[in-house]
Amino acid sequence: MYLRLRNCRSFLRPTMLALMLSSPATYAVAAELAIKAYPRAEVAQEQVQPDVEYAMVIGSIRRINNQVRAEREVLAEGELVRISWRIPEGHSARDAMTHAAAQLQQHPHTTLFFCEGRECGSSSLWANQVLDYSRLYGPEDNQLYLALRLDDDPQRFVSLYAITRGNREVYLHMDQLTPREPVTEVLYPTPATLAKILNADGELLLPAVTPDAADSTVTKAWLDLVTRMLRSDARLRIQVNGAQSPAFVQELLDRGVAQQRLEIGEPEPQTGVRLEKR
Repeated sequence: MYLRLRNCRSFLRPTMLALMLSSPATYAVAAELAIKAYPRAEVAQEQVQPDVEYAMVIGSIRRINNQVRAEREVLAEGELVRISWRIPEGHSARDAMTHAAAQLQQHPHTTLFFCEGRECGSSSLWANQVLDYSRLYGPEDNQLYLALRLDDDPQRFVSLYAITRGNREVYLHMDQLTPREPVTEVLYPTPATLAKILNADGELLLPAVTPDAADSTVTKAWLDLVTRMLRSDARLRIQVNGAQSPAFVQELLDRGVAQQRLEIGEPEPQTGVRLEKR
């Protein structure tokens, strides 16, 4: 699944070489990262923990009884790399996020969560509680967060947080977790993230869906997610493509989705279904 950010023409630009970092230790860390730094960015803070239990946030956060609670998270043990860059003056938090996300999306991946602005919640919580770096605090309107699973070998979970602070300084932070043992739990995006992917790309492939076995755990989860996505945006209409598209559409109708919002499209792909925004 691919997520393109608004005003993101830099996705189409050739990737520029990152600034070579002066310290040998810093360079060794950077060489293992899933992304190259934004051009002329400066490392503001970095940390490597070779063996740690870590929970990566893949849903909204809020404070409950003075504790940060995440709607969803991935808990695993492994190597954690945390690095924050200060982005050169004249470039925005969205520029930095777009540059990093474009690199991650070159890998086989699953987008798990994306939010921007006030929908991300308190920047103070992200900076001080989740990411543990106070300089990442800024106005809620100026933040973006993205979490993905990279399905390479080794498996990695990567989160990105970009912020324009009140003094106009821009930071990009990355957490990269390489689990000691791959996480085999099936993970899904949130309905809101699913809608963002569909609105940005115009289409969405659900490769593991088998509507003729609608009682399967995976298929039921995707049907529920698509239903919730459609309920969250009453204007959204979709075309369902695939050999099993009639069965998929019928399942959505059975869940109460209005027929005028659904179309049966092409018989390809043979396995799974492909959604198109209409």
